Amino acid sequence: MFKKLLAAVGIGGVEVETELYDHGVQPGGAVRGVIRLRAGEVQQDISGVFIELVTRVEHEADDSEIDLMRGFGRTAVAGGVVLPPGQVVEIPFEVQVPIETPITHYRDQPLRGTEVAVRTVVDISGAVDATDTDPIGVGALSAQHVVLDAVERLGFRLRSADVEWGRLPRTRQTLPFFQEIEFAGAPDYPRLSELEVTFVAGADGMDIVLESDRKAGLLAGGGDRMQVLSVDYDTVTTLDWPHELHTLLEPLGRSRF
Repeated sequence: MFKKLLAAVGIGGVEVETELYDHGVQPGGAVRGVIRLRAGEVQQDISGVFIELVTRVEHEADDSEIDLMRGFGRTAVAGGVVLPPGQVVEIPFEVQVPIETPITHYRDQPLRGTEVAVRTVVDISGAVDATDTDPIGVGALSAQHVVLDAVERLGFRLRSADVEWGRLPRTRQTLPFFQEIEFAGAPDYPRLSELEVTFVAGADGMDIVLESDRKAGLLAGGGDRMQVLSVDYDTVTTLDWPHELHTLLEPLGRSRF
């Protein structure tokens, strides 16, 4: 995953080659690289060159699920470029990764089910856009790492993650999708068959969304239960996260504590 990649495609008489200098990045960080454009036998007029992130997003449609690659965080890095025949133009870039970007790595290991890539889009006058897509790893923020670690310390087992289209109420969400990190149930919470954790990060803090799948009991119904906890980054390291999460989950899971 964390490998420098070179890829080239020739569309509309232009070859596009993007080299990423950064093997990985964190949400809110920056990705750097250089774009090389080379014209074919005729001059090419480039209206604009853009860098964006893409991720695979799950959509609900007619009682089924479909996955689509969705772009976000598009940034213009050049415009009005003229490519003489056969010549190469290099465009260095440094663009910020949106703070809500889904993470692909936790504990230096891939998070199965989520992928993110950097896509270069070249707007060629009178031709189909040229694109070049390079995978990149997105590591968890320190604040996210602390919370995920606490979930595991409570006995929940990490399964996988996915990105879903839609919006979460009572959060600072700005992107049209969100990531769910799924954990299998824990022994001390026998009525919770699974727990899904979503982070909606912002500049000064983040919302933590806990969605638990609760089994039905004799006197209470089951179903999904959603809880939202907001915290600023300065406070994250001062909290006893296993205790905080246990306080939220214990009433739903009927812990043995």
